[in-house]
Amino acid sequence: MQTLADIDQQLNQLIDDGTDIDVETLYRLLADRQTVLNDLKAVPEMLDQVSWQEAINRTSDLLARLRERREKSANQLKRLQHGQRSLQAYNQFR
Repeated sequence: MQTLADIDQQLNQLIDDGTDIDVETLYRLLADRQTVLNDLKAVPEMLDQVSWQEAINRTSDLLARLRERREKSANQLKRLQHGQRSLQAYNQFR
């Protein structure tokens, strides 16, 4: 469970960085997280209910934050594309 918590901490730092997310690092961390979860599910007797619930809560939080970050990036892309179209229209009339 500690390994899962460490990966979650790294994911939180990556999301909170404020700069563009390194997609390769994100994919690697998510793959590592999935592997740890699969390993934990393979040995259910090692899991205690409280720790597992905390892991579920962290998962929900991570998913919500990744969705929020994706929406923010999509909005930035829309603004950029709109600005580029406006610039192209302006340059047509110069």
